[in-house]
Amino acid sequence: MFKHILKKTLIAIATIWLIITISFTLVHTMPGDPIIFLIGEEEYYYLLDNNPAYLEQVTEKFGLNDDLPTQYARYMKSVLTLDFGLSYTNQKPVIENFRSAAYWTLLLSVPTLIISCILGAVLGIHAGIRPGGLFDRIATPFFLFLNTIPSNCLSLLLLIAFAYKLKWVPINGMVSPGLSGAARTASIVQHMILPLCILILFRTSGDFMLMKSTVSQIRQEEYILTARAKGIGQNKVLFRHVLKNALVPYSTSLCMQLGGLLSGAMVVEVVFGWKGMGQMMYNAVSCRDFATAQFCFLLSALCVVLSNLLGDIVAAAIDPRIREEAAERA
Repeated sequence: MFKHILKKTLIAIATIWLIITISFTLVHTMPGDPIIFLIGEEEYYYLLDNNPAYLEQVTEKFGLNDDLPTQYARYMKSVLTLDFGLSYTNQKPVIENFRSAAYWTLLLSVPTLIISCILGAVLGIHAGIRPGGLFDRIATPFFLFLNTIPSNCLSLLLLIAFAYKLKWVPINGMVSPGLSGAARTASIVQHMILPLCILILFRTSGDFMLMKSTVSQIRQEEYILTARAKGIGQNKVLFRHVLKNALVPYSTSLCMQLGGLLSGAMVVEVVFGWKGMGQMMYNAVSCRDFATAQFCFLLSALCVVLSNLLGDIVAAAIDPRIREEAAERA
């Protein structure tokens, strides 16, 4: 088990280094001059004609004149020291912007992950253990339909229906201004109801389809048929054999979903004006904010790689066949 975890950890470290290099290259090959986005297009052309020396000072301040190897070495040092500099757009430290955005993203993502994984598991087991039943015939087409709808389309449709037409929820934003205490908390809950429901629907649909297909496949295995032939009750077969084996792919999927917690649901956050990590990443790419964009790409990659590593460890802990296979290869 130790050798298996060590091997996966080394692969994860190499993957993170490769992703850091690729993200640095991609960000610095994006079209557009970042100095324009630092000071504004009109101000840029005015200074270009009247005070080019100031433009040179700004460019030198952010190291934009350095060659790529120098910028890459400086970026690797900033990664190791967790010093990502100032955001080009608001001149605040990137880490400070991250703390603020991460709070709002986690406020949506954590309840989404908890609720959707429970609903997906319970509903998926119920549909998979009795395929072709009434519940399966209703739930499967519904969640399959949800999986085919782009999140931006569903977000806009529900926004028009519940916020613009019915006025049940606010149109956008995270909290109404000028509030404090319990009133502010109530306002936050009111603003997050619609985006939270949309995220839960999408996550639940994927978890449901995975659990249902896994349970439907496992219930046809020979050891399940043997257990039933021995007269073991339905509930014991479900919890001792079906559910235990279905948890391996399901838990791996949940660990991989953890990788998307901090990166956020970009489309939903942009539609609802929710200033989380998804919105932060979108603004960084739109404004050519190299410092913030590199940090967002690195953070997303780190979360995905670590979540996959966690999934491998959890799967090996649950399934002894994985440990035995790893021991044989070692």
